[in-house]
Amino acid sequence: MNLAPRWGAIQVPTEKKGDEMPIYVVLGNWTQKRMDTIKNLPESIKESGKVFESFGVKIKELVFTMGRYDVIGIFDAPNEEAISKALLSWGSRGLLRTETLTGFTPEKMVELVKAI
Repeated sequence: MNLAPRWGAIQVPTEKKGDEMPIYVVLGNWTQKRMDTIKNLPESIKESGKVFESFGVKIKELVFTMGRYDVIGIFDAPNEEAISKALLSWGSRGLLRTETLTGFTPEKMVELVKAI
């Protein structure tokens, strides 16, 4: 789950890196059920990786935050169907409400901009 460069300047890419899976950014808020079971969070984090992997989804980064969202996740998934299945499966536990955004790498964004 390492995104490099993490805090450094973003370098503008000059060439495509090959076939990359789509990126999904998931904004999450804990439910009351999660707050009632917050001490189980370490085990839950480990289990989430296994659940997401079973749908072909890789957790690239999880960041726990203070403010509007409790957790932000960055995921690689082969398609919207895979990320949807993984999030529905995880969400069925009643511990998290999510909002999902499609993300683009700097390389992909440069490719999109060049095409207009």
